[in-house]
Amino acid sequence: MKLPENAKKIIERLEAAGYDAYVVGGCVRDYLSGITPPDYDIASSAVPEEIKVVFDGYKIVDIGEKHGTIAVISDIDKSKAEITSFRTDGNYSDSRRPDNVTFTKDLKSDLSRRDFTVNAMAYSEKTGLIDVYGGEQDLKDGILRCVGEPEKRFKEDALRIMRALRFMSERGFACEENTGNAVRKLKNNLLKIAPERIQAEFDRLLLGEHAEKIINEYYDILGVIFPELVICAGFDQRNKFHVYDVLTHIAKTVSVVPRVRVLRLAMFFHDIAKPECFKFADNHGSFKGHAAKSAEIAEKTMRRLRYDTATVNKVKLLVANHNEDLKSDEISVKKLLNKFGFDTLLQLCEVQIADDSAKAEFVKEEIKKHKQVIEKAREIIDRGDCFTIGKLALGGNDLIELGYKGKEIGLKLRVLLDKVITQQAENTKESLLKFI
Repeated sequence: MKLPENAKKIIERLEAAGYDAYVVGGCVRDYLSGITPPDYDIASSAVPEEIKVVFDGYKIVDIGEKHGTIAVISDIDKSKAEITSFRTDGNYSDSRRPDNVTFTKDLKSDLSRRDFTVNAMAYSEKTGLIDVYGGEQDLKDGILRCVGEPEKRFKEDALRIMRALRFMSERGFACEENTGNAVRKLKNNLLKIAPERIQAEFDRLLLGEHAEKIINEYYDILGVIFPELVICAGFDQRNKFHVYDVLTHIAKTVSVVPRVRVLRLAMFFHDIAKPECFKFADNHGSFKGHAAKSAEIAEKTMRRLRYDTATVNKVKLLVANHNEDLKSDEISVKKLLNKFGFDTLLQLCEVQIADDSAKAEFVKEEIKKHKQVIEKAREIIDRGDCFTIGKLALGGNDLIELGYKGKEIGLKLRVLLDKVITQQAENTKESLLKFI
């Protein structure tokens, strides 16, 4: 591996003081995958107090000394490098974190506590690659395998269940049989995990290249967090517009929409209430009110998982309006721009494109219309046309001078805007005064 100067210098300094030191985990995995690692974690036989002595004079940040982790601020580029002492973990009574840790001088013991073989490799320029558990071969074969006994690994930290799904989504790994069995057996332990930790892993899962496959194959595990998803599996929509069951449709739309967090969240939730809203009459299935109900489920679930308010509101809006009829003529698009704003309208079009791309073949013709809405919206924006009250040539102060007061000012401005959008009045002060 070609190590950055900061990591190399830290390792050399620890080695010069008589300690072993290696870069470990994700950075080794990424490097072997041909990916430039975003950061480099370092493991050492030095315990925290010894690390502080070695780096006396450096800025030290205690980010988890109890568990053996010290951050050293580089004197080269002021970046932060985390150094963790070799350790073995005690019992995990809460399925989240070890009750205690024991420091060790043995790298192999430290690697044995890690989650997956592909994350249990170490490297230093002095020793080269150290791969005790076959992580390099599993990486080549695209296999996700626990280090040691899978059930033990997942009982230690149930978030590893979500991490497994996330790695498979991001990297396309296949789950080794025993690892996969343990994931399903212990899935309910996810309920012990802090919502914020679930959220972070789920977001990365949705943004993964293989999200469709993981949603379809592991919906029962995701169903621990999103119970409404389970009933979507195999749910026949029984109408001419759909060729997939609800779960398959959801998964396909997630994979089609651009890799933007709010868009992928919107597609995950957009039809989740369909089974609850299903009605069958005249040999045709319908889902009246499912958009509003799905938005309600999205809001409730995302708040439980501690999503920020802005993200919750945007996803809720997109889900609630995902089946709105978006017309591409100029007047309609101006009204849509007024209602949603440019950025949100574009996102709503992306949502509808993804939705229609996972329906019957004849429905896909609608995708052209959604793209025309985007083109027309860009054209209107580029021309600087008026579609908001703020762009009217006549303002509130003008109406006050004409004798209008209070609420009637806002009402009159909205009337004027409608006349401009519908091309019944030009957006000039003279024209608007004449209309009044």
